[in-house]
Amino acid sequence: MKPTCFFLISLCLFFCKPSPKVSFPVPEVPSKPNIIWIVIDSLRGDVIGRYGVTPELEKFSKTSYVFANHLVNAAWTRPSTLVFFTGKYASRNPVNFWDYPAPKNEVTAFYESELFPLPKLLSQNGLNTVMVGNNPFVTDKNGLGVNVGFQTLHEYSHLSNDTPQITKKSLEVIASFSETKKPFFFFLNFNDPHKPYTPPAGFRERIKSDEIMEERKRDYLGEVAYVDEELSVIFDSLKKNGLWDNTCIIITADHGEVMHPEHAISPFTGTNTFFGHGQDLFLENISVPLLIKFPNQTTSAVLKNRTRSIDLYPTILELLGMEKKSGLDGESLFPIIRGEETKKRLYYGETRSTQGIGIENDFLLQRSYRFHELGRFWEGGVGRETFYFYDVSKDPEQIHPIRFLDISEIKNSELANDKKTRIESLWSRIRLTEPTLTRYTIRLNPGQFKKGTLKAVAQVNVGRVRILKKNTNPALEISQTERQLTVLWNSDKYKQFEGKPQDSEVIFEVYPDVTFPSFHLFQNDLEITNGHLGAGSFDLTPVGCSLNCGTLYDSPIGSPIPANETRLQVWRSGNNKKEYVRSDKLETDAVNILRKQGYIQ
Repeated sequence: MKPTCFFLISLCLFFCKPSPKVSFPVPEVPSKPNIIWIVIDSLRGDVIGRYGVTPELEKFSKTSYVFANHLVNAAWTRPSTLVFFTGKYASRNPVNFWDYPAPKNEVTAFYESELFPLPKLLSQNGLNTVMVGNNPFVTDKNGLGVNVGFQTLHEYSHLSNDTPQITKKSLEVIASFSETKKPFFFFLNFNDPHKPYTPPAGFRERIKSDEIMEERKRDYLGEVAYVDEELSVIFDSLKKNGLWDNTCIIITADHGEVMHPEHAISPFTGTNTFFGHGQDLFLENISVPLLIKFPNQTTSAVLKNRTRSIDLYPTILELLGMEKKSGLDGESLFPIIRGEETKKRLYYGETRSTQGIGIENDFLLQRSYRFHELGRFWEGGVGRETFYFYDVSKDPEQIHPIRFLDISEIKNSELANDKKTRIESLWSRIRLTEPTLTRYTIRLNPGQFKKGTLKAVAQVNVGRVRILKKNTNPALEISQTERQLTVLWNSDKYKQFEGKPQDSEVIFEVYPDVTFPSFHLFQNDLEITNGHLGAGSFDLTPVGCSLNCGTLYDSPIGSPIPANETRLQVWRSGNNKKEYVRSDKLETDAVNILRKQGYIQ
């Protein structure tokens, strides 16, 4: 077997042994159990039980539920952590996952729109919420993340040798939990085995494998062995403090790590991501362990149903007997645990330049510009968006894709009808699941203008204009280039403008949504500059506006009343309306944190 084979094959060598069918609860869970959520950064799904470096995790698995087909919905730490704490896809919150800075306008928008991040919600419901670890994205103090509501936070990303400090502080926190006897939510985040891989002396020697492997992989596995030993210290402390039996312990990772040479250069970003992550949604990048031990649990069960990181938030709510929140993308894991679920859960993921969808063994990955942001990594051009289809039952390492640029290529291909149907289904589902972009509507009102031409123009400097609804009114001529949409009314051709107001409307979007378009109205090729533009539901004239003018174009109460005078009316709608200025720069401390963690060179 190749060393980087799809994790289910290798993972099942250890986990998919016959085990008794276990139904929840095992035994009855206390009304308000304690919860410890442990994240081991970059831990691939095929490591546990395979290289001899995870004895503690293997021991833990014998008294826990093992979810052997678990995928994260984002491929690097910040978006993945926000998926954990919102139960929603990364694009459902305003914080970008394209670049490292979290601009102030994104952070503010997060606080305004995300009212119930998990730590904040649990704090409001009487739990003592504490974070210990290396994750600079759970605080807004360094320009890298947002405050998700922990009452107490011990964050060690500024340290190079952080793991000993994380363990030491965790032992202090566990002792305090034992003294206060108040229900708690403890989020413990180890950065190891995240690169750069620098295991302490002696841990590489614990590897037991005949595999010929790169030195980087040996270092990676050495760090896994190191963290595994630290877990034994944490677990011993829980037992000594009388917290083991009445605590739910969740162990998972925020993403995997790319180790297959065929994936070294991401086909989505063009970036070298060998022994890295965040540049694709290949299974080795999104397949991670998920182990859950409930209070008083003494037996194990291996569950092969597909699960997703969006499912952990609603699972914790159900565990605590709390009301399910509306608007979540995830579903509780309890129906799977109880053996009640018969459906197949859909996988949808997002990361830089990539969208992915998965149904059972079929995966469709798309090179995407949808999440791009202007800056040093992208200057505004939109190129071809290639699709890659994989049947991982036949191609577990995802190295032999069916490539296409448009779904029509599949419809007209010589592929078997069954495969065509499967690919077309994935393509449709990714379109239904992906976030919608802001929509703009322009309405051209000739008014009393009877002779010559009127021309409305919408223009962008970056990205691409895409028409969503092209009006069929014969009184209008509609044309576009990549960055300009033109609507023309010609009196020589049409003596009168007939029909309902919506007959003169054209709907379009800017792809990606990184800039606000400019709008112009020309009469006989001369631009009308005084009061010709009506913005938003209230048909305002945005003359003199210079800051956040896009909000004038919003349509909270629907389309404006048609104007009687010659006028261009414009409004925007959708849930993803945003500001487009991203001027925040990373401070020196933030740059040093990212450099220590191997994010930047």
